[in-house]
Amino acid sequence: MDNIWIILVLIYALMKGSREGMKKAALKRSGTNEILFFYTLIGLVLTLPFSKSAFALSPILIFFAFIKAAAVSAAWILSFTALKKMSVSLYGIMDLSRMVFSTLLGVLVLGESFTLPKAIGVLLVITGLMFANLKRTSDSKGVTLPILLAALLSCFFNAISGTLDKILMQYMESSQLQFWFMFFSTVIYAVVLLVRRERISVRCLKTNYWIPLLSISLIIGDRLLFEANANPASEVTLMTVIKQSSVIVTVLTGYFVFKEKHILYKLFCSSIVVSGILIAVLL
Repeated sequence: MDNIWIILVLIYALMKGSREGMKKAALKRSGTNEILFFYTLIGLVLTLPFSKSAFALSPILIFFAFIKAAAVSAAWILSFTALKKMSVSLYGIMDLSRMVFSTLLGVLVLGESFTLPKAIGVLLVITGLMFANLKRTSDSKGVTLPILLAALLSCFFNAISGTLDKILMQYMESSQLQFWFMFFSTVIYAVVLLVRRERISVRCLKTNYWIPLLSISLIIGDRLLFEANANPASEVTLMTVIKQSSVIVTVLTGYFVFKEKHILYKLFCSSIVVSGILIAVLL
């Protein structure tokens, strides 16, 4: 049962991949900040029944939970910005660059080993990413340098969050981290709305059903990920590799739901990524 964390991370990855398609669909009906505010607010409400022990944490741990929320909030804003101009499948492959950042942080900050199988796995994932970006497809037209930078910065902030997860789960329970994460995220998005003076409407929840679906998926997925981080046998470098299996879902969603083109080429890139995952995990 020591390796149960691998299954938890795999389920998380598949759920994460499906959320990229949900975000793209939600953006067709609501603005970015409106989605993010209600997305996290509903998530906060869902965590309330399990939040009693959250207030027992020390102020310093609550502060680090705020840092995690700030990093993820920045990542989500950037990812929604990128998704407006970028196809779901291309974004899913671009999102793999977070693996490079997470691997570096895992080795440099957490002192995790970087074995030969892990190195080969990372190299294959990077190769798949490079192949994906060598071919300029019709569904990537209009993707400018700022949009690509937004996607990359999103990956960087997500990598910081993943590293903090591993550290924080040594000192708190998953329900405690999830409550403070959702609480601070909701506050941050509320401040963004106030500063930008954007109007939002609760009515959007009736027409944009993707928002509550996103919240449910987020809460379940994050709980699984936090539990995986709490396992002493888990490693950020390996978890990062496993998370990249989400690319399969994003590519297939892009093809079947959004009718994006060049599915065979994208699946070829994804197969390189998957082979890297298997080598890193099984060898």
